[in-house]
Amino acid sequence: MHASGFAIGHHGEILQGVFRGEDSRLHRGLVTLPFPPRYSIAVAEPIDGIEVLVRPKHKTKSGAAARLLLGGIGYTGRGIKVTVNSNIPEGFGLGSSTTDVVATIRATARLFGLQLEASTIFRLAVRAEVASDGTMFTGNPRLICPREGTVLERFESRIPEFSLISVNVAPNHPVDTLAHPPTRYTGDEIREFGDLRKLLRRALENGSLGELGEMATRSAVINQRYLPQPHFDSLLELSQSTNAFGLQVAHSGRMVGMFLDPRLEKEDKSVEHIQRELLRLNLSSEFFRSGQTSV
Repeated sequence: MHASGFAIGHHGEILQGVFRGEDSRLHRGLVTLPFPPRYSIAVAEPIDGIEVLVRPKHKTKSGAAARLLLGGIGYTGRGIKVTVNSNIPEGFGLGSSTTDVVATIRATARLFGLQLEASTIFRLAVRAEVASDGTMFTGNPRLICPREGTVLERFESRIPEFSLISVNVAPNHPVDTLAHPPTRYTGDEIREFGDLRKLLRRALENGSLGELGEMATRSAVINQRYLPQPHFDSLLELSQSTNAFGLQVAHSGRMVGMFLDPRLEKEDKSVEHIQRELLRLNLSSEFFRSGQTSV
């Protein structure tokens, strides 16, 4: 007997900062950009003994998530083994740990016939890995608190269709998210985050990729002051000199995405031009269209 769980990764954030909640307090929050080409699959099965084993062994956060779930239901039976397979490189802001954890929680829950709400999975993920993203939620985007396990806002509309050129700007220099203390933003930046939240809301209501790209770019520029990305200025200039709608970055990773018209194909001349310019910077890239599951 076994059960499987699937979870998609993300391509960093379209917005990250500090935001005021309904309690009038400031909360650290983010909105992720779902990225279906990157994913994890977990398989849970009972084994002899009483241990919870995870393979590969280094995926310790997945093990913590399975133990938290089992402890929460008071399970004291046979041991459990969870095997996790993922195509997400670790340390570059593609959500590798959260994706592993969510897939593990889903597989373990299904092994016991449990159906968990996304909000429950979110809280378990935060407990297992300290800080989590919001890719367990589907449909409309959420502004989530990655260290609190709460949702500040569920937006009323979905992210508009887009094409994306995906670039890892430092493939030899991954980032350990938890090794970086939470950013201390200035008062001006916190006020700008409030404006960007309103702009995101309007972009989603209007289905405007232009407004979405503007908002994501402004968030990326703020992040550049705290976690500088190599080649960022060149990528921003390239974005502004072509038909791109803006940039988004992994705010605690190395991925940079360039928003393009959703009608473009990989063979389109404008896409090929941007990718040639990236090669001049010694940067390889992938092309992705929202709604597709592969690049």
